[in-house]
Amino acid sequence: MFGFVNVYKSELKIKDYEVFRAYYCGLCKALGKRYNQLVRFGLSYDMTFLAIIADSLSDDEPCLAKQGCVKHLGQHTVCTCNKAIDYAGDVSIILAYHKLCDDVTDEHSVKAFFARLPYIGAYKKACGKLPDLSIFVREQLSRLSKLEDEKCSSIDMAADPFAILTSCMFKSFDPSLESLGYNIGRFIYIADAFSDLKHDLKTNNYNPYICAHDEQYLGSQQFNHEVMGSLNMTLAAVANSYRALAIKKNKDILDNIIYMGFRYACDNLFRIDGGKND
Repeated sequence: MFGFVNVYKSELKIKDYEVFRAYYCGLCKALGKRYNQLVRFGLSYDMTFLAIIADSLSDDEPCLAKQGCVKHLGQHTVCTCNKAIDYAGDVSIILAYHKLCDDVTDEHSVKAFFARLPYIGAYKKACGKLPDLSIFVREQLSRLSKLEDEKCSSIDMAADPFAILTSCMFKSFDPSLESLGYNIGRFIYIADAFSDLKHDLKTNNYNPYICAHDEQYLGSQQFNHEVMGSLNMTLAAVANSYRALAIKKNKDILDNIIYMGFRYACDNLFRIDGGKND
């Protein structure tokens, strides 16, 4: 959904990348099977990570199946199937629906308006599967919306509702994931706010950094160092939360994402050409 959570492919063994792809393809299949085919376009690496980290707390052998792929006609892909995949799919629907609603409200996006249509029924169904989580997501997004309306200038305060949201999203599958979820959510919010600065300045959209500083400071090296320091601190917290987990499998893949994928996404923000990790 945000594009900041992914493997660093150059340093991942082929066998591990194939396992990662099996989760990714499994999530794609689960979205189509549990909801509808159009919501599969909302497939993300962020939710693939949730599926992998959730499943890696169990030492159960993965359930693998070869299935046809609409993207590669005539070919079969290996897909992972388990409750972690299904859970990530349900969460994906809830978050994607709210993101599209925000895009319609904030940016009057015609594209988001039409993209939201196949999610309407799917969202109601996902809320039925995860009623407590869906209520909590709405509450935290409402809290975030209030901070935006108040033009909150504190990045820490603005990031907190989204971090708590992701914390609950992870914790709802397993309580041991709570801290990791919070720190990942904080990282995503800060990185997204920094990534969107130029766009938000042009469109006058809310951004805590714009509320806190003038445009000249936002273009300075001092500001970049400030944001980098905040992201580095958050990545250290992500790593500490991850090390506290009892990982039973997929450790090489998760190590790659935690120690390399996040770092790549962070460094990529400060390159001259900018852009997110895709």
